[in-house]
Amino acid sequence: MKCFPLHWVLWILVASALSSQLHALQSPPAVSTIAYPNNSEGLRELLDNMLVVAKKGDKERLRALVRELEIPNYQTWFTKNFGQEKGESWAEPYGRWLTRNEGQFEDLMMKLTHMDGEFMVEKMDTAKRYDLLNGPLDGYTASWKVPGAPKGKELVTLADFFFVDGKFRWDSTDQYFPFQPPSKHSFVPAKMVKKVPPEYPAEARQNNIQGTVKIQVIIQKDGSVTVQNVVEGDPILSPAAIEAVKQWRYEPTLFDGNPVDVQTTIEVNFTLKP
Repeated sequence: MKCFPLHWVLWILVASALSSQLHALQSPPAVSTIAYPNNSEGLRELLDNMLVVAKKGDKERLRALVRELEIPNYQTWFTKNFGQEKGESWAEPYGRWLTRNEGQFEDLMMKLTHMDGEFMVEKMDTAKRYDLLNGPLDGYTASWKVPGAPKGKELVTLADFFFVDGKFRWDSTDQYFPFQPPSKHSFVPAKMVKKVPPEYPAEARQNNIQGTVKIQVIIQKDGSVTVQNVVEGDPILSPAAIEAVKQWRYEPTLFDGNPVDVQTTIEVNFTLKP
């Protein structure tokens, strides 16, 4: 039987301990294993537990819990429940701003740790609120009840949630910006002053092609229009729509009295008269 020097043994034990600590530091925060029931109390319990984590100052754990609120396969989920056109229009900003919005949700939870009040949750009538394609969808609205607030202002709406695949998911496409001071800035949207109708393509007329072309543009500070790309529309109609939109003119958008460039989407309709 071999015998190792004592300093070798001590070195091995220290290295093993350091390796275990390093692994623990590198491991992601554990996700929640609690199964919350699909009802108002279930969502309230989830939010209460998130608030407890926030009060402890465990930002990594809080961030992991917020990420669990993401809608899985959101592109498919939005179009499945709300239709192709509406679903895509909601899924795109959901994905684009998801990281930013989750950071704001974390900040909100941290802000609530310094405020008196409690969570209140109400079941949402999704059938009345949305034009659903695939039957009922369980939705909830979470609010913060402020003690001693004036009548009618006791509840501050925080967020909307859906129950998807056995978990509550935050609908970050609906943002209420709670507890933020009112903006002191002025904003005047662009106003159209010249609209040139498109020339109906002969091929489209012959083939009875109608529809709407959606074009992403930038309304410049001088009121002119710069076309970026076609978002949606028949390829036979799109060139005519672009040529028409290039000739449109606006009174520019004003921010605090100063003209600014604004990105927006313009719709051009093509309809054949009977």
